[in-house]
Amino acid sequence: MKFLDDKSYELLCVSMAEKDYGEAFRAAHTIKGVCQNLGFTKLLESSSLLSDALRNGWTPEADTLIGQVKEDYRITAEAIREFQKSCGGR
Repeated sequence: MKFLDDKSYELLCVSMAEKDYGEAFRAAHTIKGVCQNLGFTKLLESSSLLSDALRNGWTPEADTLIGQVKEDYRITAEAIREFQKSCGGR
């Protein structure tokens, strides 16, 4: 699935680590849009909250919210990989 090929999540993690909150906002916003289109509700919710928290730069909530996005992304990616395996790697 193309979702796993998208680099927005990687960009988000790197940007947060480098304290580039403008780029982190853009990445979180992209993840939010992709999740909305694909119906990934849990990751949509956490990325939306993070996007809102970063809209005007760093906020104290952003550090907590990035952890939730990471967990939701891990769960989503794992579910996609399991689905792909069950479909013969398609």
